[in-house]
Amino acid sequence: MKKEILRKIFHIFSILSLIIPVEIFGKYSITVLMFLMLAIFLPISYFRIKNPLTTPFWKILEYVERDFNWKALPGRQAYALGAGLLAVSILFNTETLEIAIITTAIYDGIATIVGKLYGKHKISGLNKSYEGTISGIIVNSLSLMIFLNPVKAVLISIAAAIIELSADSKKWYLDDNFIIPLGISAFYTALKLFF
Repeated sequence: MKKEILRKIFHIFSILSLIIPVEIFGKYSITVLMFLMLAIFLPISYFRIKNPLTTPFWKILEYVERDFNWKALPGRQAYALGAGLLAVSILFNTETLEIAIITTAIYDGIATIVGKLYGKHKISGLNKSYEGTISGIIVNSLSLMIFLNPVKAVLISIAAAIIELSADSKKWYLDDNFIIPLGISAFYTALKLFF
């Protein structure tokens, strides 16, 4: 459990840090960063390239990677995030990209941390808890209220919960790191038409 908590803390801060290049250089900085991440690190993982240059990459993964990903593709969830944010940075505007980054970082991170530490009531058929899901919605809503009105913030957070509950972390194309940024971007774009 300790490793999963550390993994999610890393998840929150590493994803939120992507707001910095967006604010300084614009949304296409994420396009470039995510493309470079996928182009450089995906082959290192896939081919299991280990040398002095790749040692820091493998050391970080030792602390944050889930056991089942070591057998399949180490760093797979980071690549799913990279693909999701790459698509969002190309298809949507800067504000939508920032909402997607914040929601992917905060909702998913907080829901898992609270769920692992305090989750006593499991959602039927899922490895998720009501405590984690509700905490993710509340904290993400509060985070988004810095930028959005409360109604939009809560609706986006509820949408994130629904998307995350439908995710399957063992399949990259249904990984929450891939579908939350895309789903939230589409939802927020539609939401702006009504509010």
